[in-house]
Amino acid sequence: MKTITVKADDRFDSTLTKLAKNLKTTKSGVIRAAVHHYQKQMERESLRRRIREASLKTRIQAEESAADFGTASADGL
Repeated sequence: MKTITVKADDRFDSTLTKLAKNLKTTKSGVIRAAVHHYQKQMERESLRRRIREASLKTRIQAEESAADFGTASADGL
């Protein structure tokens, strides 16, 4: 494993120490879990954004199709 150095003020170090103790892991373990959780959160947000964009595109296409059908119907087709 690689070693990464993080500068932390006393408050952050205290919080990290308490979390590690409560979770029965190391400070490194807490940081690894936090980064993993953050990565998953970012992936979910990216997926939500892509779904929203696809949904909007589909809605616009459906509205255009409905308008085309309405025009065709009005023309007596």
